[in-house]
Amino acid sequence: EQNQIFGVCRKEYEEKIKGNSYAAVQAAEERESILAELAELTDQYVQKKLATFVLQKGIEYFRSENQNPILTKASKLFAKLTLNSFEGLTVDYNEKDEEVLLGLRNNEKIGIDAMSDGTKDQLYLSLRVASIEKYCEENEPIPFIVDDILVHFDNERSKITLSILKELSKKTQVIFFTHHYHLLDLLEETLAHEEYQLIHIHKEAVMS
Repeated sequence: EQNQIFGVCRKEYEEKIKGNSYAAVQAAEERESILAELAELTDQYVQKKLATFVLQKGIEYFRSENQNPILTKASKLFAKLTLNSFEGLTVDYNEKDEEVLLGLRNNEKIGIDAMSDGTKDQLYLSLRVASIEKYCEENEPIPFIVDDILVHFDNERSKITLSILKELSKKTQVIFFTHHYHLLDLLEETLAHEEYQLIHIHKEAVMS
């Protein structure tokens, strides 16, 4: 009886051991299969990610080489007006596949909504000056009239703006209206007296 009981126990033991061994072998094979598949998928991901990166760089290079001359000029002006806190301007596409104008700062693309009021004013001025310069190259110059465009500019950015307007005045007449007397000091610091004409307009003279 004991021999029979022992035989039954040994049989059950061997079946369990063999069964566990088989399950372990299966698990090991499945693991190796998963690792092989993962390695293949990783290679595909790296290749596609690299291809996407190279393609994006190619698109950016093509845009920079072939972009609108007004945008090229405005980009340089924008960098100057922001004292190089922005490197320039670029065009990209939003989620609706529409072209949008963006600022470049520390290799990041900044939307107009994320810019301060002063930066927005500098952006619009850059575009206006670039457009006028382009227009004057192909057409009869017309006066450029601005009214207190330096409200949101600090002194340094105001000086840069005045120097840019001086350069523009070589191509067309620039008329600058302001009621902020501190700008006269900045004007004297930035330009020589022969480079501008100052006219005081008094209320009585205007009313008469």
